Amino acid sequence: MVIYRTIILFLGIFAGGAIAQTNVDITGRWMGSVEIPLAQDMHAEYTFLQNGLLISGYAKLKSLNGRDSMKYKLSGSVKNGIIHFKGTEFEYKTGSACLSQTELKYSHENNPPTLAGRWKGDMKLSTCPPGVSGKVELGKIIETIPEPIALREAVKIEPNDFEGTELVKELSKRKYYALIIGIDDYADDGIQNLDNPVKDALEIKRVLQTNYTFEPENIQILTNPTRTNIIESFDLVSEKITERDHFLVFYAGHGIWDERLSQGFWLPTDATLSSKAQWLSNSTIRDYITGIKSKHTLLITDACFSGSIFKERAVTFDNSRAMLEMYKLPSRKAMTSGA
Repeated sequence: MVIYRTIILFLGIFAGGAIAQTNVDITGRWMGSVEIPLAQDMHAEYTFLQNGLLISGYAKLKSLNGRDSMKYKLSGSVKNGIIHFKGTEFEYKTGSACLSQTELKYSHENNPPTLAGRWKGDMKLSTCPPGVSGKVELGKIIETIPEPIALREAVKIEPNDFEGTELVKELSKRKYYALIIGIDDYADDGIQNLDNPVKDALEIKRVLQTNYTFEPENIQILTNPTRTNIIESFDLVSEKITERDHFLVFYAGHGIWDERLSQGFWLPTDATLSSKAQWLSNSTIRDYITGIKSKHTLLITDACFSGSIFKERAVTFDNSRAMLEMYKLPSRKAMTSGA
């Protein structure tokens, strides 16, 4: 009987320990900061996939001034609420960067949960030098699924609502044009190929046609275009768009920062690291965007160093007259995301 109870007790302790080790699930996106000795801290986004006690994923880091960035794969394990992982391979990097060992402690005292600890180098030549380390502080991104938007009845314009009537007339005259660019395959072996830009571009095209009033003939989609292809497409759409039309530009692919010129560039599929001849500068893109005579233009980019193309301030309007006056004003807006 004593032996039997001892076995039961042992199994209970073992099971409890297993639960303690596996009840931490860090799967998902985490964002925060990484301390870099003798330099600016970096904005960090980690994506983890946990399978039992093993984890994999990748990390994207970008300096606050936008000039240095990196993305690398990682692998490791979780034990007793402590996460150990190491960088295994760069997908891309700009500026000085090295792979490291990282140890983080999981805490759910706050909502959302947090990870905090340090990265460090070791004696391996493939990692950061030994003795170099910095703090890592992350919070989990709680993904929320928005409630479906119920279809509403068409807004009725009262006969005496002159501004509302004029607004409807203005909106009925518009056409929507889109130039969608996705680049994930690069001819230069020194430029890391990407996974999702072309897929993202195709999805953007589908959404515009399905959920918005973009006619198929008014959408240009470029998958892995050269610099010449992009310039020719801007020229083509500039000949079609009138002052009452709207224009959307979407770019996903690599970007690069030239420190000497203080200039950001898109990298077309024929770009090379040894020459800027096929790079497409932010200033060239800005000149096209501002020169095309659309009523409203929206530029969306998912590339490093695409910020500062435009500067803007947000204004909110909540009545027909204000909306009509806003609609009459030409606008050029940019949404950028570095990775």
